[in-house]
Parts: sequence; C-alpha cells; structure tokens
Amino acid sequence: MRAFLKTHRHIWWALYFVVYLAAFFLVERIVPTEGYHVMYHPLDDKIPFCEYFIVFYYVWYLFLAGTALVLIFCDGPAFRRYMWFLILGFSFTLIFNVIYPNGQDLRPELSSLGRENFFTELVGMIYASDTNTNVCPSMHVIGSFAAMFSVFDCKRLRRTIWAPAVAVALTILISASTVLVKQHSIVDVFWGVVASAVLFPIAYVLLRGKSNSLEKRNENSLI
Repeated sequence: MRAFLKTHRHIWWALYFVVYLAAFFLVERIVPTEGYHVMYHPLDDKIPFCEYFIVFYYVWYLFLAGTALVLIFCDGPAFRRYMWFLILGFSFTLIFNVIYPNGQDLRPELSSLGRENFFTELVGMIYASDTNTNVCPSMHVIGSFAAMFSVFDCKRLRRTIWAPAVAVALTILISASTVLVKQHSIVDVFWGVVASAVLFPIAYVLLRGKSNSLEKRNENSLI
C-alpha cells in the first residue's frame, strides 16, 4: 500500500470529493429555501417531464467516480487536470450559490402525474434528498463535461473508439436529464456549458504545464 501511494501520489487529490460533499450539504442548509432568484426561461415550459431520464441523472455519479478511478490508475497527470476542473467548477458554483441564492419552481407534483412506477420513485428520492435551490450553474453539466474532457485528455482512453463515444453520449444524456426530470432550468444548463467552456482552457492549457512539471518531479524523486 505504501508503495502504491508513493507511485500514485495524485490519488490524494480525490479527497476533494469528501470536501465537496461536506460543503454541498452545508450550503444546502445555510442557503434560504425562500426568497431566492427563480431560474426560468419560457423554453422550460415546452420541455416535457420524462421520469425515465432519471436513470442518466443517477448515472452521473458513476460517470464521475468511474472516470476518476480509471485516471488514477492509468494517467496521473490527466487525473490532476480532471480534479482541477472539478475543484474550480464545483467550488465556484458553491460560492456563487451562497452569494446569489437561486432555485427553480419547475418540479411537478409526482402524485398528480397519474402514473407511479420505479422511475417516478427514483425522481421522488432525488426531490426528497436535494432541494430545488442552488441550481445555477448545473453541477451535473459541469461534472459531465469534466469527465468527457478527461477522457479525451487521457492517451489510453482517447485511442479507443468506445471511450470517447460513450463520454460524449453520457454528457449529452446527463445534461438533458437535468431538465427532463425538472431538476434544473434550461438556464442552469446554459450557464453550466458556459462555465465548462471557461474552465477548459484553465485546466487543460494554463495548468497543463504545472501538472506535467509536478509529474516529472515525482518521477525524478522515485529514481
């Protein structure tokens, strides 16, 4: 174990997930659930509720965790860049939500849908565990783009046919799921895409040199 930690020091960056979860639930408690700025666009009314897309909403967690595990073992520098993207994106979103409380009023009354099934139960679980506040920009969108970019950044993964295709498909489906299960407004998705576009050059251009130099330093220390 000690040898693994010595050769995979980048694994400590994964501790941010623990920090993020703690900060997320803290923000959920301190940000008011009333008097927030309502995120809304008329296009939201034209987007139907589709409980089946809740599957992709849940898949987001596996997408982020699975990507992290693969990168930890096969591409340390790519993992660091992935974590930089998430750290900057998620931290900014949490701070923004504290400074500018926001939410959405799009959730339907599940009991009034006239149908009950396994998927509506899954939606109900999300509604019960996650408030309708702190929605902009969508962290589901930012996280999905982070995972997708990291797949293309990883030499081993981008050489395959299936990995980039799956990453792109999941990013699209997960982003769509946020509005189809009424967890987000299309406004939240838009700003999630904008935030991802801003984060990309930071994580994959500005910080690339720093990540590579750190990796070389670690390699030299092992010789």
